[in-house]
Amino acid sequence: MPSTSTGTDSRVQLLYDAALMLTAIALPFSNFLMSQGAFLLVFAWAVDRWKNGPLFRGRSWTYWQVQPVLWAVLALYSWELLSQLWTTDWAYGWRALRIQLPLLAFPLILTTARWDQLIGLQRVQAALAIAVIAACGSCLWMGLQKSGELQPRDWSPFISHIRFSLIITFAWGWWLIRYFKDREPLALLVVGLITLLGGWFTWKVASLTGAILFPLTLLVASWQFRRLRKAVLGLCVAGIAAAGAVAWCLVPVYPSTDALETTTPRGEAYANYPERCLRENGTHVWVHIAWNELFEAWSSRSAVDFNGQDGRSQELKMTLIRFLASKGLKKDADGVRALSDEEVQWIEAGIPTILEKTHRGLRRRLDVIQFEVWNARDGGNPSGHSLVQRFAFLDAARHIYQEHPVLGVGIGDLPSSYDEAYSALDSPLDEAFRLRAHNQYVTFLVAGGPLNLILWLVLLGALVPLNGRRAHHPTSAAVLFLVVIALSCLTEDTLETQAGVTFAGFFIGLLGRRQPPQV
Repeated sequence: MPSTSTGTDSRVQLLYDAALMLTAIALPFSNFLMSQGAFLLVFAWAVDRWKNGPLFRGRSWTYWQVQPVLWAVLALYSWELLSQLWTTDWAYGWRALRIQLPLLAFPLILTTARWDQLIGLQRVQAALAIAVIAACGSCLWMGLQKSGELQPRDWSPFISHIRFSLIITFAWGWWLIRYFKDREPLALLVVGLITLLGGWFTWKVASLTGAILFPLTLLVASWQFRRLRKAVLGLCVAGIAAAGAVAWCLVPVYPSTDALETTTPRGEAYANYPERCLRENGTHVWVHIAWNELFEAWSSRSAVDFNGQDGRSQELKMTLIRFLASKGLKKDADGVRALSDEEVQWIEAGIPTILEKTHRGLRRRLDVIQFEVWNARDGGNPSGHSLVQRFAFLDAARHIYQEHPVLGVGIGDLPSSYDEAYSALDSPLDEAFRLRAHNQYVTFLVAGGPLNLILWLVLLGALVPLNGRRAHHPTSAAVLFLVVIALSCLTEDTLETQAGVTFAGFFIGLLGRRQPPQV
């Protein structure tokens, strides 16, 4: 019987590797292909059992004792399954458990499989690099072929741009570790291609998650090699300075009352609100507003009702004053007359600022964040504002947890519990934006209580053995993956979508196995 150097049957090994490579290739491309990779892995496991016998044959109790990831996954999934006992919506609960099945299946199969982990990791690493480079190139090429202006999400036609950014940064960091360890020219080439294409893609989709993970991944990959730690400290200082600069951009600045004019050249009194800080392109929005002049001047230039809605179902007069501010114009008749015909059409369409035409990618994302923060400080409605509405999500989760602090509400009752919480809190969010926590830790806590959250944290911690050598191939990659997945769970319900849970379960299974398979 042909076998690998570790005694693993070579045909079984190839079958496992084919399934894993297919899944790795599918991760940035297709939910359907991810499912096919998982099915092929189950088939490989069945062939493994047929050829090599039961799970426990030839393995001592010691082998199973050193598999904390397997036991943590089994405990977490079992507790979530048990939470169905205090769930009223069983149908939703089973659906949620089915979505999370890859979190159980991949670690269970790969820990019990008789395959060579190091050979499998090498092949998966190569397949993932090819897939990420091809997917980034395809997304960019398809986006550049489209006419008109694209929204950030339009640049990621295959899977969620947020999930894709996790895959890009992990693949990039994994190959960085390989380059730092062996100085391979191939590794340097892969790192260069992912840096170029992945960085460009991240900019186009305005992914804050990717923008944060790229430098963080570099730090984590470098820190595991002693010779690079001085450079890492320098990068940390630069990163702190950059984070401080971004935070400074969000500090509210209020109008100086001494600089405010009181009347327009035509004699109408300006409405000034110096207690409001909202700015567009450096100009305060809530100052120098002559509502009557605005109404008359706008009505003479456009057939769209001044008191109606623009093309994005926003209040047109609010879009108008924001756009005038972004142009550095006062909100009066002279300001409206200074607009070009094209700019009038932009306002009618719902474009609230000239920055939407001049800034792109992550730079435009920073503009949006500034607007969201300053608008919230001015008492604006957070609905539809990606950053600030998350505080309302978390407030609803807090309310739910206070009502169910021990066992949670059960995995099936999450949607109904959030509906009830938003109603009880009289949330300012519009109904369409009353969503879940967008924080995986909070979701585990609310669904299954403190024990559920603890089990998830134990699972993450079990990825890195206490006695593991940090630069050892599986261990260093596991440290990197732990950082990527742990950070993503702070801002997203990562395990609530097929792409997210497959990414998590796949690499938890790949990197979480302990000791050689022949033990």
